[in-house]
Amino acid sequence: MIKIKNCALFGGTFDPFHNGHLHLIKSLIATRKFDRLVVIPAGDPYQKSGSALASDRLAMAKLALKDETVTISDCEIRRAGPSYAIDTVKEIKDLIPADQYTWVIGSDAFAGLPSWERFDELTRLVDFLVVVRPGASDVPVISGATFEILEIGALDISATELRNRLNRGEDVGAFLPADVLSYIKEKHLYGAA
Repeated sequence: MIKIKNCALFGGTFDPFHNGHLHLIKSLIATRKFDRLVVIPAGDPYQKSGSALASDRLAMAKLALKDETVTISDCEIRRAGPSYAIDTVKEIKDLIPADQYTWVIGSDAFAGLPSWERFDELTRLVDFLVVVRPGASDVPVISGATFEILEIGALDISATELRNRLNRGEDVGAFLPADVLSYIKEKHLYGAA
């Protein structure tokens, strides 16, 4: 008899990988709801423009998560073309089809879910765990999507603001894992010196 496991999929640009991402991942682990947590840096995020190369964003995720019990997948980075959640879910689900999959998503992104590529097909393959973002209003009901809401006291950190601060030479040490900040400075990402 095959035991069905619960697998959480957490994708993002992680540009850069910051303490808000780390807080969310630690909170997901603490819930003990999932047998596996897969973190998926986007290769070519079609709804966002990135500043760092995908290889750098993957390296930052690995540094930030080196002490956590997670799997980091480079499937979107290896795949050519835009990174669509539906393609990622199908690729991962093909590896272990018996598992139950949940896509972890911020409440702001969840509101835009109907605009995602092959949205209807995606909602048939995964449930959603909606993480309430700081200052967010009510989570919308998205027709066809099965979802649960998770309130973790998410940190109010904006990757865009961090990139801007780094470009201006401001101190961002309180918002980034130390190894990630060192990597950013070493590689001169986002204009950091």
